[in-house]
Order: sequence, then structure tokens, then C-alpha cells
Amino acid sequence: MKQLILLLGLFCTLAQATPIKVGLHDSAPWAYRNAQGEITGLDYEIVKTILQREGIEAEFELYSYSRLLKLFSEQKLDIASPVAVPYPGAFYSQPYFTVLDVVVHKSSNPIKINSLQDLKGKTIVGYQQAQEVLGPDFAAITKQAHYLEEADREKQFELLMKDRVQLMVGDSKVLTYYANKNYGRGSIQTHRIFPSVDYPAAFWKVELQAKFNSGLLHLKESGELDKIHAKPRL
Repeated sequence: MKQLILLLGLFCTLAQATPIKVGLHDSAPWAYRNAQGEITGLDYEIVKTILQREGIEAEFELYSYSRLLKLFSEQKLDIASPVAVPYPGAFYSQPYFTVLDVVVHKSSNPIKINSLQDLKGKTIVGYQQAQEVLGPDFAAITKQAHYLEEADREKQFELLMKDRVQLMVGDSKVLTYYANKNYGRGSIQTHRIFPSVDYPAAFWKVELQAKFNSGLLHLKESGELDKIHAKPRL
């Protein structure tokens, strides 16, 4: 009996020592690999800081958004961030990942964009699942435009800068990061026609959800969350 108890105790210890698997959306400046191949970025630092504070060992990996959602839906990830769609049986953190989707165009090719209606008839590239994320009104408008979705941010910008599309839709932070890095400040003009949305991280275990929310609250109250957001990313 004692041996059984010891074996069970050892098994529990080993199980607790196994790092959880965390998947993040590969999208600078939220989460990306730097020149040294190390994962960095806003969301990476936020999630890592929370898990470390809660004493949770984790292994991080970056994925395209479709791949991230697929792996999470198959329960091959313990945590996924951000998650914009509901999954039965999953648990969600308090929303913390604020995204402001915008429409951009080359500064040298000015286009009047004040509303969704101004997208009609335009050539547009969006991120994967943008139609689902941005809702039925946007999806309906894209049917009256020349619209495609592309996962690779560099390819999106190549399409825009080589005048193969007129407009690009995406997260303001992401598009500004890539534009400044690869084409210089002022290379794009931004139009805000979508509301900002706060997204959560998703979990398959309620215990992880509770610990994450506790750590997130501490980050907010301590001011550490603001410091992470304020760090330069170029």
C-alpha cells in the first residue's frame, strides 16, 4: 500500500512538472521571433509573466491564426491566445488583448475611406478569417469588392506596395509595426472604421483559467501591464 501511495505521489509530481503547451498567434508586435530566433512580443511577455507569477512552467510556440485555432480545437494546446471564436467546453480569461482593426493604403495612393461602404469595388487583402472576425456586415461588403485573405504578413504588404491591391485590413499595431520596419514611417495611411475589440486567452482547464485571471489582475493593478505595452518593439 505504501508503495502504491509513493508511486501515485511520484506520478502526480511528474505530471505537475510537465510544462503546459501555450500557442500564440505569430504576429508582430504581439508575438514573433527576433533576429536571434527567440520568441518575444507583447502577448508573449504578458502570458509568460502571468504564468511565471503563478508558478506555471510553459512551452511556447507560434502559429498562423488558422493553425492556432485548429490545434486548440483538437486540444493539442493547453492555452491559446488570442481566441476570437467560442469552443464548447473551453474556458476563457478576462479579455485583455485589445485589437483595433483598420483599413490602410499606401500614402502615395490616397483613397477616401470613411465607412464600410467605401470598400465597395476596391481590391482588398485581409488576414485569415477576417470575414468571420469582423462580422457579417464586413463579409457582405467583401462580396462587392475584389477580396482575398493571406496569412503571411510580408506577402500582404507586398501585394499592397506593388499595387496588386489597393487596401489592406488588419490590426493597427501589426500593420504599423510592419510598415515602419520594412517601408519606413509614413508609408501607409490608416482609417478607423471598425470598433476595437478585447479578446481573451482560452483554456481547457478551469484551474488554468482561474490562475491566469488572477495573474492578469495583478499585472493590471501593479502597472506592469502598461509597462509591457509601452516597450518599443522595433
